[in-house]
Amino acid sequence: MSLHSFSPVADLVVELTVDSTEYFFLVSSAILRVVSPVWRKALDPNSGFAPLQRITVDGAEYPKTTVEGIDKASLTIVFDILHHQVGLTPRSVPFKSLRDIAVLADQYNFASALSPWSQFWIEALAGDTADLVKLTGYEEWLFIATVFIEVARCRDIIEAVSKQLILDLIISPPEDPNEKTNPRYWRWSDLSQVELNIELVPDRILEFILLEREERLTKILHPLWKFVQGMLDGSLHRPTPEITVFCKNPDCFAGAFGSLLTSAADQGLRKFVMAEQFAIPENSLQRAAQAVEKLRMTTMILCSNSWGGSFNGAPMHTVAAVTTPSWYKFLADHRAGDFLLRNQFDSITKRLDGRFEICPLAQEFVSQQQAASTVLQNVNGYTAKA
Repeated sequence: MSLHSFSPVADLVVELTVDSTEYFFLVSSAILRVVSPVWRKALDPNSGFAPLQRITVDGAEYPKTTVEGIDKASLTIVFDILHHQVGLTPRSVPFKSLRDIAVLADQYNFASALSPWSQFWIEALAGDTADLVKLTGYEEWLFIATVFIEVARCRDIIEAVSKQLILDLIISPPEDPNEKTNPRYWRWSDLSQVELNIELVPDRILEFILLEREERLTKILHPLWKFVQGMLDGSLHRPTPEITVFCKNPDCFAGAFGSLLTSAADQGLRKFVMAEQFAIPENSLQRAAQAVEKLRMTTMILCSNSWGGSFNGAPMHTVAAVTTPSWYKFLADHRAGDFLLRNQFDSITKRLDGRFEICPLAQEFVSQQQAASTVLQNVNGYTAKA
């Protein structure tokens, strides 16, 4: 048994057990009742709760309560501050210690009583927010910053960390769908998988993160899925009055479809785009957006309607008839430079007029990719209130 006293008029023992070792802290119940509404009720003899156990220490008898989930050094720091014995209180603590103190302060609702030390600890550990979100376990800052929300840095920390979690979070279903287990929450760190401790994330912040992630993944991926489905069912090849983006030319369409599926396979998206029903794949928002941005589709530069329409068999995007080889030779002879656009982004810089035009599928696909980039750039974190 290890005994530590914090007051000459101590009248309460707080017991802590760590790895089978018992620690006893002699404290003032009056101080605990002042700083914590939870202790105020628990230590009130008239509260109606069962009376506290009693223990004899150094020949004197004291009521005893217990705490858990914190180490001896961290609890010593807490009781030193609460009993105004801060001469040896450190201005910086390890992250685990700060997290455990935050858990205890949240459980007993005495976070404000640790000021200004909580501010010293947070400022010493948080550093630059851009570096903080690169650390393993950065998601636990959401809980710490919520507990110590009165510290000036904490609102910025919550916003930055929640934003990064929206970008990074990957949700995997349980390995056995028949078992009632929670999904797995994780992220990539370089080439390693890092488990995320979601249990400490406050419910309202986690709900915001999950909703923002799902909505933004849908904005990025649903247009792509719908685009490929339109190519699969031929609606982008055989347009209707409702379909304005299409390519009737069989050679251009076949090249576009085949190259896009190949590129989707390279980015791990082929199963997703070929699925009959839209479903968000097992991926992070950031990686999904990057995968969409890397997709490539090969299309042709063909004759425009205004020029080619007067020539029978001219290769055009709006003509479904099979084009004769002689017309492709003519097109190659008269088209300076590219004939095949292996990168659909060329349609942005090579918007042609007169004789030739770029496939409208390429231009539509580029607009979708640009929209995906915009969605990623406009992610906002959770805005905390006091």
